[in-house]
Amino acid sequence: MTSIRESSGLDVGALRDHFPALARTVGGLPLAYLDGPGGTQVPRECIEAIVAYLERSNANHGGAFAASVESDAMLDDVHAAAADFLGAHDPGEVAFGPNMTSLTFAASRAIGRELVPGDEIVVTRLDHDANVAPWLALAEERGLVVRWLELASDRAVLDLDALDRVLTSRTRIVAVGLASNALGTVTDVGRVVEAAHAVGALSYVDAVHAGPHLPIDVAAMRADLLVASPYKFFGPHLGLLYGRRDLLERLPAFRVRPAGDALPGKWETGTQNHEALAGLLGTFGYLERLGAAYGGASGTTDRRTRLRAAMVAIHEHERDLTVGTLERLATVPGLTLYGLTDPARVGERVPTFSFTLDGHAPRAVAAHLARQAISVWDGDFYAWELVRALGLAERGGLVRIGLVHYNTLEEVDRLVSALGELAIA
Repeated sequence: MTSIRESSGLDVGALRDHFPALARTVGGLPLAYLDGPGGTQVPRECIEAIVAYLERSNANHGGAFAASVESDAMLDDVHAAAADFLGAHDPGEVAFGPNMTSLTFAASRAIGRELVPGDEIVVTRLDHDANVAPWLALAEERGLVVRWLELASDRAVLDLDALDRVLTSRTRIVAVGLASNALGTVTDVGRVVEAAHAVGALSYVDAVHAGPHLPIDVAAMRADLLVASPYKFFGPHLGLLYGRRDLLERLPAFRVRPAGDALPGKWETGTQNHEALAGLLGTFGYLERLGAAYGGASGTTDRRTRLRAAMVAIHEHERDLTVGTLERLATVPGLTLYGLTDPARVGERVPTFSFTLDGHAPRAVAAHLARQAISVWDGDFYAWELVRALGLAERGGLVRIGLVHYNTLEEVDRLVSALGELAIA
């Protein structure tokens, strides 16, 4: 493949060669995966690790025989690697599950056992519904009060200046997203966590959409609980929960009796998806190599340092992608882009863009792009509250494109050309 070296220093062509799916063609055209917010592609290291596990070590954990011992070692390693990725200092503070939504419903039910009628929960209009609906269901079940952190007047960011009015002495949980899966907005979660702690509340941070774009540091953020989805940051379909050890030990998790109270088993119900967890280790290996090659971490073998260097390098690279995409989308007649559109505010967003096109329903736009081998999403993307706040629910929602580090501005050029065909039709 021809090398594509962006101004940030990433050799995107070399990195794309790690992702077999990116070589796929549809109708003779290279397939442009601009659907990253719904799930990214995986590197060859992930695929090979899954195959290797299934060929050699496929077994349940806790046994005395070779494959089970190997599975236990892999499980220990992937918990430690995930802790390194999230900036946690204790592998026991990391638990895996089938997806973020299931983990959030489980965590909310555990927290709910400590709440009483009249206690308050704060949710936002910007979040994915997986960090809203579980708390609404808990509020209905337990007689809790729901308070909303609304959008600011620009309808692109949350009104964080309203935190002092929304949070009260009865607030027990503040649920907030680090990055919007619909608009790409990055929220100052540290400010939200600080405000929550000031009134004695717990913070529950949805970092799913931030995962492929930003370095995450739960310690610096002081998050109490945080969830992510490895399949959004180049891994298999899994969910990931971080929680402070004292909190995870205190909360009454729903589990089978033999699981006991030891972490992380207390929060991992049943046998985990071992082959997917092995694949996630492969993904972390890919990111480590990226951090060594492009993030200035070649002089260390420390996994935490390499993973953070990778995500810093990716974040810096994506700033260029974001600016270039904003410039290109602005040339499409009849296109209305929602969220932050000022290139000067690139530091407040990730390269996720949602828009409408005059005269064309979002699904029709997505179908037109699919015929030209360009994958995008349409609808509300489970940002249920946001799309209704924008007044777009009855109009089919939005068209969403999402770039990650393996995407290129050449793919965005193809997108803009295809949208231009519709705009003049």
